Amino acid sequence: MSTDSTDRMKSSERETVNQDPGPVKGPNRTEELQKTWEEKRPNFYCRIVVNHPMKCFAITLICHVAMVILSGILLGAGFDLFPTNFKQIPMELYEVPYKLREDAWFDRNDYNNRFTRTLPNRGYSTYERDQLSEYSSVLMYYDTGTGNIFTKANLQKMKNIEQELASTQSFPSICMAINSSLSCQPFRSVLRYFDGTFMLISATLYDPEFNNIPAVLYEAYTNNNTKEDFKYFLPIGYSLSSTHAHGSLTRSILPVGCSLNGTTECSKTSWVSEVLYHLQNGIQEKLENDVTASTDDFNFYFFSYNLWFSDLIRQAILDMLCAFGSMFVIFCFMLFHTESFWIAGFAIISILASFLGTNIIYTGILSFKYFGFFHIASIFIILGIGADDLFVFYDNWRLTAFSKYPSLAHRLSDAYSKSVTSMFITSLTTSLAFFSCAISPLLATRSFGIFTGLLVIYNYLSVILFFPTVIIVYHLKYEKWTCPCCRKCKKDEHPSEETKTERSNQVFSITNVEDIDVSNTSGRNDNVSVRENSKSHTKRHSLFSKRDSLLYTKANAVVPLGLVMGALKTFNSREKQRRMTVFFKYYYLRFITHRITRCVAIPIFAILVAYLAYSASNLEPDNEQILIYKKSHYYTQAITKEWYSFEESADTNLVTVVVVWGLSLKDRSSCHFSAVECRGTEVYDSTFDPNPPANQQALKEFCDSFYNMSSSDISLYRIKTDDSGNPDISCFTREFDTYFKSLSIGGLDLSLPWDSNKTLSFMNNLSTYYNTTGYSTYTDFLSIPMQYWMYAGYSGNYTADYGVYNDLFGEEKTTFSRQLKTDSSIYYGNKIKYIGVSVKTTVNRRTTGYSTGIPIVERWESLIQSKMSAMPVGVNNGFQQTRGTWHLFYVIQTLVQNALLGIVIGVCIAFPILSLSTMNVVIGFLATFSICCTTVCVIGVIPLAGWKLGFMTALNMCLVVGLAVDYVVHLAEGYTLSVHKDRYNRTRDMLEMMGSSVFFGACTTLGASLFLFATEIQFFLQFGVFMFCTIGFSLMFSLGLFTLLVGLIGPQNNTGNLKVLFQKCRLRFQR
Repeated sequence: MSTDSTDRMKSSERETVNQDPGPVKGPNRTEELQKTWEEKRPNFYCRIVVNHPMKCFAITLICHVAMVILSGILLGAGFDLFPTNFKQIPMELYEVPYKLREDAWFDRNDYNNRFTRTLPNRGYSTYERDQLSEYSSVLMYYDTGTGNIFTKANLQKMKNIEQELASTQSFPSICMAINSSLSCQPFRSVLRYFDGTFMLISATLYDPEFNNIPAVLYEAYTNNNTKEDFKYFLPIGYSLSSTHAHGSLTRSILPVGCSLNGTTECSKTSWVSEVLYHLQNGIQEKLENDVTASTDDFNFYFFSYNLWFSDLIRQAILDMLCAFGSMFVIFCFMLFHTESFWIAGFAIISILASFLGTNIIYTGILSFKYFGFFHIASIFIILGIGADDLFVFYDNWRLTAFSKYPSLAHRLSDAYSKSVTSMFITSLTTSLAFFSCAISPLLATRSFGIFTGLLVIYNYLSVILFFPTVIIVYHLKYEKWTCPCCRKCKKDEHPSEETKTERSNQVFSITNVEDIDVSNTSGRNDNVSVRENSKSHTKRHSLFSKRDSLLYTKANAVVPLGLVMGALKTFNSREKQRRMTVFFKYYYLRFITHRITRCVAIPIFAILVAYLAYSASNLEPDNEQILIYKKSHYYTQAITKEWYSFEESADTNLVTVVVVWGLSLKDRSSCHFSAVECRGTEVYDSTFDPNPPANQQALKEFCDSFYNMSSSDISLYRIKTDDSGNPDISCFTREFDTYFKSLSIGGLDLSLPWDSNKTLSFMNNLSTYYNTTGYSTYTDFLSIPMQYWMYAGYSGNYTADYGVYNDLFGEEKTTFSRQLKTDSSIYYGNKIKYIGVSVKTTVNRRTTGYSTGIPIVERWESLIQSKMSAMPVGVNNGFQQTRGTWHLFYVIQTLVQNALLGIVIGVCIAFPILSLSTMNVVIGFLATFSICCTTVCVIGVIPLAGWKLGFMTALNMCLVVGLAVDYVVHLAEGYTLSVHKDRYNRTRDMLEMMGSSVFFGACTTLGASLFLFATEIQFFLQFGVFMFCTIGFSLMFSLGLFTLLVGLIGPQNNTGNLKVLFQKCRLRFQR
């Protein structure tokens, strides 16, 4: 090459540089910063790992294995390491009094010297299995949808099903016995009105061939001897006449027996287990076969609490096995991404050890005694988070291979510093989001938040301590290792010196020379001729944008050899990068920063967020109860039919309010804070005294006020009325007076109120029963007539009053208590311990949500408190309670409020943490905005999925922010770690450093959540949908919206830099 041509080339270079001096100076400064970063003194831990790789690896591995061994030792020693409880979800709320009141009423008879009223003749048999076991009996449902179940074909199908079940070998061993010979009672079914069972009542009730169905059903419906029992089989919306019978479904009972005592006692665990064995061996299989044989015109479902609970435990274990499927998917993703069994395998070990280690802290140190469905779900969470941390660390390690470092410790320290900071921010924000659940007063959510928050922290510590040793050992020992049978196929990666020399003398034919750094020439003047004779390189080099180049030359130009070698070195290093890294750094960057993409994507994101925000605003409270299995399961179908489809069941679902005197709130001071079964100590109101006549009169007036309520008040308090239109109330004062007014004893006025004189005269007139010696000072005199009324004058006969009121007041033996003269088992002269008045309402506990129910509760509370304030001392401390319903309203309200509060707290925590960690308020705002968009969209999916804001939904909402922060935090950290100053190159570095990590981390979590779609338990299924949507939207808004925004308005130079802002503030104050 001539001197003139060389001079012209140099002049051309100067002109090019002079025309665009910015790009040349920028990279020089950038390289200086990069070099300073690479030569920074390695941190202490990285130096130790590099200097002693095998020792560090062995120590950290032993620590992980120790968690497994320690767990085994604790289990072997009898420590309750996994205090599992799938039978109930501990959602007790003690901040409102209704749970404590409910438990107080439930345990009202838990006092010493209790006198239990019993009747010698209550119609009970004395042989084995004479009682119906509600826990084990099988309820069967026959549903035609919109058809008619009362047809000959359908009744014949029911008959076949019952005959098949009755013919099993197990049925005679557990059936409810009809006599002492233990002959089985027939199924309780509408078929009994056809097979002659009631033929003695009416000849019409015999039609074994089902030829006169309407007449038979109408007779059973109208006959006084059968109509009460017959109503059990009628669905809502039925119609019956002598010529027409229609109903969409009916039900029957496979009667399992138990007894009040003996070997088949209903409360004996051994008998319940034996019944379960027989149900599972023969009967359940036939039942499930009948379910499978269902058609659109005839569906069959069944339910038994005994079977249900056993299957629930089994199904929970099977659903837990989905975690192994998720683990396998994550392992495959790790293996694909790292191309190393070593790294992927130890990553899984790290995640599992984190779970066991966290559980030891949770149960052993924090002393939690509850481990339920939610804790199992955390396995899926940590699988995704653990895989994400792995990808972040490993990708940073792999990117350091394309830089020069003084030592391996410098390289590890560079990757360690970048990834540890990013992982720390994500782990901190995620754990704090889960810890926000700890503010909940509900044990289930509180324990889940604490456990999962600890799990995230433990996993972070495991990754930053264990994974560097895994990487270094792999790099030093196994990175270049291959299977012996594959070594012949492996390319020559270490050419000889002769080959190197030959390659160095090659002439390179390329079309474009890009990314050539002038600083690489080092003053060399060697030149190389560049010819345009190879089109193949054109396509390959097209991924390098002109925007990235520092010097661009046309083909056939002559450039310095140093520039070409620098370009080839850069090109070769790029070829070695992972394809996904190259994709995000160049292709995706070009796409997301393109003007057309911005114009199209931003409106799409805005429309999506606006639509789902509108959907979220339509989220309604759930009025239905918790269903454990998903809706398509036959158990759920059976429970739904039982709750909502039958006339009699609809009535039993109505709430009964009980007004109680004599009890106080339960004392739970002796209970462990996480004890699920503990209900505390029963406390009684020491001031309760119903004996003074004024107090009796006050109780009577209290009851009369309900009987005399206006129709508007009845409607306001949702009080149920009986067939006569009167309030359906069970208050002892009216029936007490009615009973005694029918008696004539010594000419006494036996109506309320009673005093000591009237009581003593009453006892003296009934000297056959009572000995009144020493009773002149007896002050608890009201118990004498109350007991006399309950025993119907000690006749021993069962009465309707006994059935209603026997459980509404209790007696305690005192020093005045004596045996009745005619029956030594009966003690009189007792003290009334408590009294209850029950009021039936029209509030359906199955269909009334908390938004409707809580105002009703508040009205009742205000009513009772106002009445109590007007009553005399001794009967002015009463309270109202229900069996779980009032409490459940507040539980769901608290759950929803805590879920929303947790989301707000999580978002509020994310902004300052992100701003401080990135030291840039603009990046913190954009990242928080992305998290908010993710949260809004996930909540907006709830109504679209057909769900409402209820128990399960609120629980799953607790994890939204905790999972939504991960990916955008990684990208935000990558943006701020860039050594460039302009937003374009910062965005490129962000995608190069974190793009593939975020993508693969999201893919692993999405893959893990897909396995939850196959579960049968409703919580796991809904949890999987929430997890999938949260990760999906988080990926969309982080790699999509956030990347687009930082490429468009991301901070440049020192914009939004908190350090600069602090310095300016300090200088201003110094002035």
